[in-house]
Amino acid sequence: MRDEETIMAENTSDLSRLRVMVIDDDDFQLDFATELLEELGIRKVTTALGGDNALLALDHQPAPDLILCDIQMPGMDGFELIKHLGDRQFEGAVILISGQGAKVLYTASLVAQLARLHFLGTVEKPLSKNALLNMLEKAQG
Repeated sequence: MRDEETIMAENTSDLSRLRVMVIDDDDFQLDFATELLEELGIRKVTTALGGDNALLALDHQPAPDLILCDIQMPGMDGFELIKHLGDRQFEGAVILISGQGAKVLYTASLVAQLARLHFLGTVEKPLSKNALLNMLEKAQG
């Protein structure tokens, strides 16, 4: 019988090549998500404090393979950012995160699909390693 660490190591071996951008309005959440991603073997993680900073970063660096984006943010929220990503024809995958509950996550998923993004799904806060791993496996598939 294989232990959980062995299974996780097998599942994360290809994740090291992913470029991930984490977008949130809270520094703690950015650091926490970055740590979880690094524990899963992802080494190319960038962060953006809010939607406006995310768009600026996307203008000045290679596009990530995956964006992990909070929905509820002051200024440009996740809904508006999704629209901008759709307008820019972002080709990477998108995972939306929120602590606001199932209704908000469902609405956000509809917005992402309407923007014709490669939408992987939603994850409730607080983030967990297993929830992220499940979504990341979709990105690899």
